[in-house]
Amino acid sequence: MLQSEMVGKFIKYSFAGVISIGIYFLSVYILIENYKWDPVVGAAAAFILMTIVSFLINVRFTFGSSFTRQKLFRFLFVSLFGFILNLTLMFFIVHILYFHYLVGEFVTILVIPMVNFLLNYYWTFQTQ
Repeated sequence: MLQSEMVGKFIKYSFAGVISIGIYFLSVYILIENYKWDPVVGAAAAFILMTIVSFLINVRFTFGSSFTRQKLFRFLFVSLFGFILNLTLMFFIVHILYFHYLVGEFVTILVIPMVNFLLNYYWTFQTQ
């Protein structure tokens, strides 16, 4: 039962991720193209918005949980950890192994969502 529950939640988590990515790119486009924000500032603001929306979707839809500050802070910590892991993997793959950056992107697309899901499943939204 635990396996099928986890698979179901991973599918929901993936769906929430697709929505979050869409919100990110739409926000980047609007902030940079329509409002003429600096691309770095626009991307940072879009990342923050995406992370908040991702939390709100995941807390209810994916994990069927309720909002608490503890869950929010844990989710933000997991997101930050994923961000740092992404940078670390990209640095290693591109600057140490000298692979094309798209190889790094492919690896991070496979690794980061799984790591973030497991941390959120077992820690952020753990059932008490």
